[in-house]
Order: sequence, then C-alpha cells, then structure tokens
Amino acid sequence: MRRMDPHRLVAFLAVPVSLCSLAAAAGTGVPSAPQLDHLLANWRSAHGDSWSIRSDEQTGYLEMLSGGNVPSDVHPTDDAQFEGLARTALEATALMHGIDAQTLVHQNTMFLPLGQIGSTDKVTVRMREEVGGVRVVNGFVNVLFSADGALLSVHSTGMPHLAGFATTPTLSQRGASAIAAATFETRTGVVPTLVEAPELVIDQIVRGSTRVPVLAYLVNVQWEGEGAEPMGWRYSIDARTGAVVRSESSVHFDVGGTVSALSSPGLRPDEPSNPPTAQIMKYIRCTSASGTVFTDANGNFNYVGVNTPLAVTFQFTAGQRANVTNSGTGGNYSFTTTLQPNVPNAVTLNTPANPIFTCQANGALYVARTSEFIHSIVPGDTHADFGANTHVRVNGTCNAFYNGGSINFYPQGGGCFDTTYSTVVNHEFGHWMNDSYGTGNGPDGMGEGNADVWSLYIYDTNILGQDFCGVNCNIRNGNNLRQFCGDCCGGCYGEVHNDGEVWMGAAWKVRTRLKNTNGNATGSLIANTIFMGWMNSYNQTQIRSIIETQWMTLDDNNGNIADGTPHFDDIDGGFRQQGFPGLTVQCGTPTNYCVTSPNSASFTGAVMGYGGSNFIHNNNFILFGFNAPPNKSGIFFYGLTQTNVPFGNGRRCVANPFYRLPLVTSSQFGDFEFDLNLNSLPAGGAIAAGQTWNFQCYFRDPAAGGALFNATDGLSVPWCP
Repeated sequence: MRRMDPHRLVAFLAVPVSLCSLAAAAGTGVPSAPQLDHLLANWRSAHGDSWSIRSDEQTGYLEMLSGGNVPSDVHPTDDAQFEGLARTALEATALMHGIDAQTLVHQNTMFLPLGQIGSTDKVTVRMREEVGGVRVVNGFVNVLFSADGALLSVHSTGMPHLAGFATTPTLSQRGASAIAAATFETRTGVVPTLVEAPELVIDQIVRGSTRVPVLAYLVNVQWEGEGAEPMGWRYSIDARTGAVVRSESSVHFDVGGTVSALSSPGLRPDEPSNPPTAQIMKYIRCTSASGTVFTDANGNFNYVGVNTPLAVTFQFTAGQRANVTNSGTGGNYSFTTTLQPNVPNAVTLNTPANPIFTCQANGALYVARTSEFIHSIVPGDTHADFGANTHVRVNGTCNAFYNGGSINFYPQGGGCFDTTYSTVVNHEFGHWMNDSYGTGNGPDGMGEGNADVWSLYIYDTNILGQDFCGVNCNIRNGNNLRQFCGDCCGGCYGEVHNDGEVWMGAAWKVRTRLKNTNGNATGSLIANTIFMGWMNSYNQTQIRSIIETQWMTLDDNNGNIADGTPHFDDIDGGFRQQGFPGLTVQCGTPTNYCVTSPNSASFTGAVMGYGGSNFIHNNNFILFGFNAPPNKSGIFFYGLTQTNVPFGNGRRCVANPFYRLPLVTSSQFGDFEFDLNLNSLPAGGAIAAGQTWNFQCYFRDPAAGGALFNATDGLSVPWCP
C-alpha cells in the first residue's frame, strides 16, 4: 500500500531516453526484440519494485506493464489532457512496446467509475495503430490511469515498428474479391451469395512462433441457402502476392442441434408456463404525418404541439437500438392507430400474440438490454447505441448466429421454438460487442466465452439459453467445470463453444464469489463495473492468465496490485476455481510512523507494535502498545488518514474520522494488547484488502500531570486478502 517514492509522470521519460543507444546499436532496419528484464529493472529503479511485465511471446515486446503507479505533476481535467499523458507514457515506455508514436491515433478516452465498488475511479485511453490511414488488425495500445493522472498500466496488442511500412497494394480490390470467392467455393463446395467489399489493412500474421505485419485485404464471404445453415468466412489476402494468409469464421452460431425458444418474458422461451406478456418497448420507431419519433427508456413517446387526433404507426424496423426485419413469411410488423391529444394513450402492440410478430417484438426488446446495461455502469459508453440489424425467422431452424453485420434468429420448426429470446439475443449481440470493443471473436473460444459473459452478466444468471432444447435443456452453464489449459494451449477442447466455457465459467465464478461476499446487488455491481472497465481498458483477444492481472489492476485502489486489491480473494478464487494459476499477494509490512512523547513510565515514550498477520483471511492481527504506565486504561483507535497534531501530553497520529476499539488495561509491565477481530469492527470502520489503516493507542497517565493522558506513536498497516 505504501508508495515507494516514485518519480512523477513528467519525469519518467528519463529512463527510456537513456536507453535509446541500445536500439541504435542494433543497426538499421527493424530493431530486434528488447531486453525486457533490463528495461524493467530500470523502470523499477525509477518507479518502484511493484511493477511487472508480461511479454508478447510472438514479438518479444511488451504486452502489459502493470502492478504499480507513477504519479503525475499534471492533474488532468479533460480528455485532451489524459490523451497527452497517454502519449507521454507511451513515449516513456517505447523501448518496451516498440509501437511507433506516429502510427498511433487516439480512439477514445473513457472514465471508469470504479470508485462505486470500493476501488478508485480510473480513466482509460485507447489508441489504435494505423499507417497512412490503413488500420492494423487488432492493433491497439491502452493506457490506464488513476482519476488524478497516475499511470497504472500499459497494454499493447499492436505491431512494433511499423513507421514507414509500405501500404501500396499490388493486388486490386477486384482481384482480392475474386480470390476470396474462389477460395470460399473451393473450401466449402458452394458458390457464395455475398462477397463484401475488401478492406485494405495491415494484418498481424503468425508465422511459426513469430507475428509479422502483412499488407492485406480483408474480405468477408458468405452463403445462405434454402433449408441449410449459412456459412461465412473472412479471408485475409496478401495485397502483394494474392496468397490467403489467414481465414476465420465470420458466422458465429450459438449452438447446433435442437432448440426451444419463442421469445417471451424472463429468461425462458414461449412455453405453456411462460406465455408472452406485455413488456415495455423501448427505442422503437413511431411515424405519423407530424414526423418520426422514438419511444424512450420508459416506453414513452411524444409529438410536441399536436392538438388534434393523430394517426401513428408503430414498427420494429429502424429502431434506435434494433432494426428488426422478418426474413420469413408474414412480413414486418406494423400497427397504426389514431390517438387523441392531451390524454395518456396506452398502446399495446402484437395483441393477441402472434408468433410471427412476437419474435420481432422480442428482437427490439432484448437487443436494447445491452445498451441499458452498459449505460448503467459507464454512462458515457456508446458502443451499443445504434440500430443493430436484427433478422428474425431466418431460413432454417434450431439456431442463431452473428455474421459481422447482423444478428440472426430462426423460427419455430424442426422440434424447436423461435430462438429470439433473452440470453440468446444478447449472446449473439455480445459477439457484435466483442468486435466493437476489440476483444474479437477468435478461434480459441474467447469470442464465444465473452459473448456468454455479456448475457450472463446482463441477466445475472448462470444459464445461457434456458430451456433452449426443452424444459431444463439448456445451452451452457457458468458453473461448468472446463479447466483452463494454460497460456500455451488455447482452444484445447476442440470446439469453440466448449473452449469458451473456460472464460465464461471463470467470469461467472468471480461474480458468484463477489455476490456471496458482498450481497447480490453489491456483488453484481462490482462484477459488472470491472467487466465494463475491462472491455474499455484492454483488447484481450485470447483466453489467457493475463486476464486476471487486468481485472486486478482495475480493482486495485493504491497503485500496487502486489499487496492485494479490495476484492482480491473473490476475483482470484474465481479464476483459480476454473483452473487459472491465480496471483500471489506480497503483503507489505506494518510500519511505525509519527513521534512518541515521554510519559511517567518511559522517557522515550510509548510505541505501537503488532503480532499475527495482516492477511484478512487469517483474521489474527494483534495490536500492542509498549512502554506505557502500568495498570492504566487505554483505547486503541484507527483511521485511514495520518496526521501529527498535539494530543494531551503527546501527539495524535490518526486524523479524523477515526474509530475507537473497546477499552483495554495495561499490564504490570505497561503493555497494552488487543486482538483485532475484523468481523466485529465499529460501524463505518470495516477493513478491506487493498486498504491501509493507521492505528494508535491513547492511555491515561495521571502521574505525568499536564493533560493527564498521552498516546503511542502510529502504526501504518497495509491489509491484504
């Protein structure tokens, strides 16, 4: 908890600048991978020993620098100042991450209200990497700060040393489209029905154990046909040679097999015990001769200044959060009614309930839940504030999928109900959010697992797709036992949904532990806040152990995760339960501070001491006061803030507000002792991991005259999980 006298942010350029000669010595061309151990030693020398580095095994450069804090002389008050601090931090750490400053474009700055969960508010600045307007696929650098501008972490998924990279293709867009279409036909045996316009990018391609930049076209190719599941692949085609250097599925199915879901209230499909009921419809389109308006978050709409009867049409297409279209028979829902002015008009759509239209209503209802969830945690986060293309009654049965530009749901048939309901909708839209935030939908299961997490966290349920294939026949469960296979072995279960269970299981177990410790509402808020902070602060595209470090960095409240965080036990326990290696706390040592004053029994004065440990889970910490007058009453008291002011015949070392512990009496040797029960502390004085509390002992001393009482020095105690 105690800072190690770090140099401030404006000064930390000194370390990397002094090492620039190392890069120059490597000769011309792209520098070789840096000696991260050496750079970290220099960084620690300047900024404290709590910092650590995770290297990117495919580039040899920094993936994440975290664990400590570097205060800033500048206390930023707006996004521009935070962006400036981020660029300063990236310049200072340039030898570690290797990302050229001229390739970084500011993407966003986001305030993260982590103070509401007992941590501290933070701000994350995200930079995207591009050269000459050509973006680098998954090329991001994220810099995390405390609210007052202290540097907390740097996370890079970019490609080092791209300044000057040639971005003029030899292959034309038409040529890339032709190669992609031919590749799709060769590999799938069908002619594509859609070839999207190629995008010129700098792709990060893994060759052997190394990741290299390749100028490429990304081309999304898809096929949809009668009575069969759609297929989609996104090809990365070398823009100079025409070679297909990478391919990934662009259609992300929820699950194969039989399903059960007619959208209806709660988490279950339309079953006899769960029929459709009236739900508030938010953000849908209302049109009339007086213009177009949208319902608000409460389902209300208003045409200002209209004082005569007005015919209004209500539709689920072109809404503010979802553009729901019916791909099957029955058309898009539309309802027109004449409304009277200056009276409350109650309009109920889809009555009586018709399955053709219920699924459309549910598409509009449930897609909007993601935006509401995000805004409830990070009000300024607009990632989900758009009209997502939502196709219902798509040709086929028993499934749902995301294809990069729409989410798609199947009608009743084949023994399955309509799949447009609650957790299924938000899982598919979760894939869209993965792309939007930069987590992606990679083949190791991260995309499927994180799409699951979106649904589980939004609805606070461990079940994804409840009754999907019949009563009590569910898709996946956050209480699964899929164990993490190690950083070496992503995708170890051989199927992307199974692989994703590792991350969704860990995220759910963290949430469960937080709820068990803090209560359902508070625990859920903690989990949601860290999750949304993580989505905004890091671009984690793979299921790896570094995720726990990222979550701990967000949860930390003093710029040193090595001594624990406010919710360390619950977070670490959740990851360990799913087979992740976990993190080890290095708890700081309690230290004396302030001054002592002579008393009637000791010329040097009374001092604080301690026994037991300052690990909260042990709950065995003992407070001592030595060199006080014998057989006198006293009180230990404690607070979060230190001071040094006159107090009786001595000094008070704990500032207001402070909390008093029960009365104690000194022994015949003048020693006070109190067993601190962390489960029985004064109201308002609860002690949590990641906090530092200061203790002192007041005691009676009539023999000394004066004020007739005195006090020990202070004891500063960092608390660990």
